[in-house]
Amino acid sequence: MKTQAAHIILCLLMISFFAKPGAGQETLDNTTRSNFILDISKYVNWENEEFAGLEDFTIGVLADEIAFFLEFHNVVKSRDTLHNKGVKLVHFRKIEDIVPTQVLFVYQKDNFNINNILKNIKGNRTLLITENYEFQKSMINFLVVEKKPRFEANQERMEAENLKVSELFLAQSIKTREDWEGLYEETDIALEEEKVITTLQKIFIKEQKEEIEELAQKIEIQKKKLGGLNKEITIKQKDFEQKSYLLVIKSKELVIKNKEIEVKNEELFAKEKVLHEKEKVITIRNKEIKLQGERIASQKSIMSEQLKAIEKQEIVIFFFVIVLCMIIGLGYFIYRAYKIKKEANIVLEAKNKKILEQKEEIEKERDVIRSQRDQIAYQKQHIMDSIEYAKRIQTAMIPSIEFFSDRIEHFVLFKPRDIVSGDFYWNCVVDNKLIVVAADCTGHGVPGAFMSMLGVSLLNEIVINKQIYKPNEILNQLRKSVISSLGQSKEDSAVKDGMDIAICVIDKKKDKLQFAGAFNPMYFFRKNELTEVKGDKMPASIYMKMNDFTIHEFDLQKGDTFYIFSDGYVDQFGGPKYKKFMSKNFKEILKGMQNKSMVKQAEKLDTVFEEWKKDVEQIDDVCVIGIRY
Repeated sequence: MKTQAAHIILCLLMISFFAKPGAGQETLDNTTRSNFILDISKYVNWENEEFAGLEDFTIGVLADEIAFFLEFHNVVKSRDTLHNKGVKLVHFRKIEDIVPTQVLFVYQKDNFNINNILKNIKGNRTLLITENYEFQKSMINFLVVEKKPRFEANQERMEAENLKVSELFLAQSIKTREDWEGLYEETDIALEEEKVITTLQKIFIKEQKEEIEELAQKIEIQKKKLGGLNKEITIKQKDFEQKSYLLVIKSKELVIKNKEIEVKNEELFAKEKVLHEKEKVITIRNKEIKLQGERIASQKSIMSEQLKAIEKQEIVIFFFVIVLCMIIGLGYFIYRAYKIKKEANIVLEAKNKKILEQKEEIEKERDVIRSQRDQIAYQKQHIMDSIEYAKRIQTAMIPSIEFFSDRIEHFVLFKPRDIVSGDFYWNCVVDNKLIVVAADCTGHGVPGAFMSMLGVSLLNEIVINKQIYKPNEILNQLRKSVISSLGQSKEDSAVKDGMDIAICVIDKKKDKLQFAGAFNPMYFFRKNELTEVKGDKMPASIYMKMNDFTIHEFDLQKGDTFYIFSDGYVDQFGGPKYKKFMSKNFKEILKGMQNKSMVKQAEKLDTVFEEWKKDVEQIDDVCVIGIRY
């Protein structure tokens, strides 16, 4: 009975407390506090030449914790502008960190020294807004009474910083210290009432605890029985999860290292092939030199034998001259032999000279071959360095793959055939609209990369500078710009470069999707049902047909997915019969993984592509973009 009576008294007191207009020393929730700061800022005028030149209206938050700053940031997103400027938030944890801003809000819980803050912002034309600080210490100071913010405005401090405040705003502020202290007295009375309720709540809680302890003892008996088994299961589960995690990491590292080794082996194989061809040429030259050397050795051997024969003849002649000095005929033959020997020596010397000249010529050719090999290696390295630098430039111009992860779930599968790519993707966020582009330029490698960089530059000009947001109008303007930039004309058939492109514009405010395509289509899935939206059969460049591009519109529902892409994925050769992948297989894969996240879809598409291609060379750049609403 006592317990029931205590419950009734507690309930009556709580009803009477919450029925009052104010209770305790109240504070605003962070969302209301954020809107209050933004609304106050409207009534203050910063206008001068320096303020007119600023791009953003900056609001600083001095707070040790980050929670209020994050909620304030979410509120600011819903406000487009303040004083005709975009709103920018800056977070400071210490007074020493403060830099000049238009507004500085000091969070009440951290008890920062107001005098030090005033010294820090002096001369910066900064409006100081505080909460629950001493009267007339700040510029605008507020507290909450009856769940409503009340504030006092120190006009003198604001005018000292050359800040002009609306008279209507000043008329609603608290003027005297007595009024300000009266507000605190109201909150103190409500606080005493709240203490009485708290005491009764403690009595009620104590009785509840006794009942809970009885139940806890019964539950503890059951827990002890299950505790041992749960502990063992938990340990085994953690061990299994840790081993699985390590196995996944090692597998990913192994795949990356294998790819790097394959690339290096291909480069090494190409270099070895060139060197092997050069070595073959050198080997042939060396064999020719060796044959010439053998011929020279053979000639020397013949000459040696002839010299020996001549020496023998001279000995015989010496003896026979003594015996047959009177025989004129023998002298004639000796003279003839001597003449033949002399002619043979002349011929032999000419041959030796020719062989030496051929040897020197072969050595010069070998040196030239070596020089050409070194020059080719240098030129190749120079070309590769240039292409790598071009890749960095192209990567800088193309947005990050995670281009609006905070706004909508999506993926980008981007696989250039060469170091640089003729495919590119592009995005932009304007007026609550997400604009997404997937394009396939004429060619690939370096020529395609030049076209892709031209496409990115033209899209920036059309969407950001000219503020054209409809996809068909973007394509019409892009075609005109490509024709103008490349100097294309129907009479000149030599310059037909351009791009096939698909553009989606997502209006999250109206739940609308707009699409236009130049040759490239869009696949739209709703509840696993595919709708193929084909692009116009003409590129974004000079063509025999030059009609306006068609716009397609859809009402979006949560869970809808859609895809835009280049033709590199479906045109890839591979598989057991070395055929193209084809659009039919691509559609089946997309349809079969609609229950997966977009990240998992990207991984699946990449795995299927690599398994289909295997050892076959990639024939074109690949770009696939998927978005889930």
